[in-house]
Amino acid sequence: MPASNKTVTRYHYTVFVLWLVLTLAAANYFIAGRLMSFDPNMKLSGQDSSTVIKQVRAISALKNVNLNHAIIHFTSDECSCTQYSDEHKRAINEQAKSDGFYVININLPTDLLTIIPSTPAILITGGKEELLYFGPYSAGLACSASNGYVETVLQNYAQGFNSDLVISDVKGCYCNI
Repeated sequence: MPASNKTVTRYHYTVFVLWLVLTLAAANYFIAGRLMSFDPNMKLSGQDSSTVIKQVRAISALKNVNLNHAIIHFTSDECSCTQYSDEHKRAINEQAKSDGFYVININLPTDLLTIIPSTPAILITGGKEELLYFGPYSAGLACSASNGYVETVLQNYAQGFNSDLVISDVKGCYCNI
């Protein structure tokens, strides 16, 4: 029976450290490639809520739509990040409908020049077409509800607070338009 070598040598440590470094470098490379700025061209910089509503109204699908108590989802078929936000979007829609909001889905072409800097994005308006929230569903790679803004805005509005919030300086899984 051959004797087993239970001695850990410098070679074993070197291979382990090299494997660990390469694994961390690969993970960082792939994660950084998916993390995009929501508003890289600063379209929303310095915009007040009335200007945002006016510019959103310029989108042809919203010209004659009543925006009282509305939630508008902006997506793009070409955006791979949309798949990650679908579950979050469904949860938002359920909460919003129970709170008296109606939901509009807008699919934007990638070459449309609007105030929408990236997709997926969401606009929430209150009872007098006042802006409650405009920006991404959430931050991070998965656009999940665990790091979302929308739920907080809807909860605050139900308690009588208007956040008038435009979020643009955040990173996550977004497709720039």
